[in-house]
Amino acid sequence: MSFVQTPLYWLIDIEGYDFHVGAFKDADLKGKALILSNQLWSIIRGTRVLSVLIGPGIFKGVATKGSIQVDVLEYLSALMFDPTMLRFDEPLPQVDIVGPEVIDPLGVRKQEEIVTIIRNLVMEKGNILAADRLATVQTETNVPQTAHYEEIFKRINVSHVSGLQRAKFILAGTNGPLYKPFVEYFESRKFWRKERTKVMATPFHKFSSFVDIDVMSDWMIVEKAGMDSKTGMEAIGDEFERTLTAVERERESFIFEL
Repeated sequence: MSFVQTPLYWLIDIEGYDFHVGAFKDADLKGKALILSNQLWSIIRGTRVLSVLIGPGIFKGVATKGSIQVDVLEYLSALMFDPTMLRFDEPLPQVDIVGPEVIDPLGVRKQEEIVTIIRNLVMEKGNILAADRLATVQTETNVPQTAHYEEIFKRINVSHVSGLQRAKFILAGTNGPLYKPFVEYFESRKFWRKERTKVMATPFHKFSSFVDIDVMSDWMIVEKAGMDSKTGMEAIGDEFERTLTAVERERESFIFEL
C-alpha cells in the first residue's frame, strides 16, 4: 500500500533585514509565517540551491525602518529561503526552519518521518560519490556539479503536533490572529488565483509576485527530478494547486470554524 502524502501546517518565526516591503526599502522585518506544504522542498537553478515550502499560507508581522513601523499581512503561495542561512555564523535573514512547529491535523505521520525531510542540500564540483545523489548540473566550464543530501536531521529539533483537537488549539486558539485571516482568504477562494498571492522570497529580500521572472523562473524541484520535467512557475504552480486541492478535499480537518 503506497503512502499518500498530505499537507502539514508549518508555523515558522521569521526575522529578516534589508527587506523591500511596499514603499519601504531596506526595512527590518519580523513576524510569523503559517503555510501548508506537503514537505520542505529543494529547488535548483544553475548552481544555486534554495529550500521552499509550497502551498497556501500567510505572513503576519511588522516592518521597521528608523522610527516608522508598518504592519505587514501577506497571503502566500510559497516561502523561499537559503538553507545556508541556517548556520548560526551566517548573517540574517533568518528563517527558523531548524525548530519549526509542524502541525498535522490528520495525525497520520510519525515525528521521524517529518524530521527526515529536513536535510542539508549541498553542491560539490567534480565526479563525486554521493549516496543520496539528486541531480548533476553540467556548467559552461564542463565541470559537473552534483547536488546531494548531507543528512543532519538527528541534530534538528522538530516540534510535531498531531491530531485535530490539538491542531485546533494551536491554530484557532493560540495563533488565532494569524489563522483567522488565512481561513477567510481560503473560504473566499482567493488562493485559487495564484496571481493574488505572494512568494516570500527571503534570498531576494522581498515579497515577490508569483509571476516575477527574476524570482520564479527556471527552478527545478529536486525531489521531482526524473518524474516531472516542468520547471519554474509551472512546476511550483502545479505543486501549489496539488496542495490546495488536497486541503479542499480534507477541508474539515484543515479549516476550522472560528
